[in-house]
Order: sequence, then C-alpha cells, then structure tokens
Amino acid sequence: MVEKNIPEEVIKSLQSVCQLHEEAVCNHDKCKEFSENLSSLLIRLEDIELYRLADRLMSVLLNCKPKEASHCEKANLVGEMMKGITKEAKRAAGK
Repeated sequence: MVEKNIPEEVIKSLQSVCQLHEEAVCNHDKCKEFSENLSSLLIRLEDIELYRLADRLMSVLLNCKPKEASHCEKANLVGEMMKGITKEAKRAAGK
C-alpha cells in the first residue's frame, strides 16, 4: 500500500516513466533514460516524504539493469511492477 494524498504531478511522473519503460524494452538508450528518470523520481519522492512509494520504486530499480546489445530478461517483471505501482498510486490519490 502506498501513501494517500499523492500529488497529481507525482501521478503524471509515474505515468510518464511507465510509458517510457514500454518504449525502452528493445532500445538501450531509452532503457538508460528510463532508469535515470526513475532514479530522479525516487529522489523527489524521498524529498516530499513519500517513503513507501519511494521504496516501491527502489525495488523496481533493483530489477532494472540496462544492457547493451541484449534483450532485458526482466523487462516484463519491471513493466508489471511499474503498472502496478502506478495503478495503486492513482487509486490512493482518488483518481
């Protein structure tokens, strides 16, 4: 479960990062961009004290390891984790 009262800009950032992951599955540059954006979002969440949501994103980052010239073995896992976190955050925010 994530926190209540999640700001709209955080929901939009989650949706954006989730979409970026879908584009990144077979594109190493997009994969790196996803990882960097997710890291930045994680830091923002910690700054605004949304620690449970930040912890969930940390677990995604632990499974995300961009590789050059090979398919990501955990693309489906990371994608499903991101979709689940985004859906739960939207629900918690009353969206």
